[in-house]
Amino acid sequence: MGLNALAACGALFLTMWALDQIRPLPPLPTPRPTSTPVPTPTPRQPFTYIVQPGDTLLSIAARFEVPLDALLQANDLSAEMIIYPGQALWIPVGSPTPPSIPQPLIASPASPMPGMIDLRILEVKSPGDPATEALVLVNEGATLSLAGWQIRDEEGNRFIFPALTLWTESSVTVHTREGANTATDLYWGRAEAVWRPGERGILEDPEGRPVLEFRVPRPP
Repeated sequence: MGLNALAACGALFLTMWALDQIRPLPPLPTPRPTSTPVPTPTPRQPFTYIVQPGDTLLSIAARFEVPLDALLQANDLSAEMIIYPGQALWIPVGSPTPPSIPQPLIASPASPMPGMIDLRILEVKSPGDPATEALVLVNEGATLSLAGWQIRDEEGNRFIFPALTLWTESSVTVHTREGANTATDLYWGRAEAVWRPGERGILEDPEGRPVLEFRVPRPP
């Protein structure tokens, strides 16, 4: 065998030896699937809601997904009570009811937003006595025409206001007895008393929408 043949055999042997030393790399480990954490929802907090025209206690409870009983309890209300635009209600979302606040004998709307009606029953005088019984209505908002407005009690008795303008910070007294109307005193023209202690009264606008609810105070 010639030298060239020996060199060729040696090269082939070295090549085969080198290939025998090569080992395949182990496969990379397959990563385990990880679960995506589910975010914890932030609990809703209770808040104050201002009643809008057309709202009812039932519609407000449905809108904010709270039980009607919880809404009534949070605001010291009963299901038959009437709410009015501008009134502030506590929406008890995910929280116990707020501390109870002493309620006045005569209720009036919460502080209204600018431009809203702000009427208040200042006093019910001598309930049960037709000779001196009277209701005093005060306007703490903008000047307002009361033509067509009504005051009614639980028994369906109604007083309809004549054409009367109630200026800001002025008041009008509605007497139960007969008399001649003036700019400050109006007369129902009844021989019998209207108001009973503890009775509920409602002031309505000309469209019959409740604006103010009040209760006749009981004697001490």
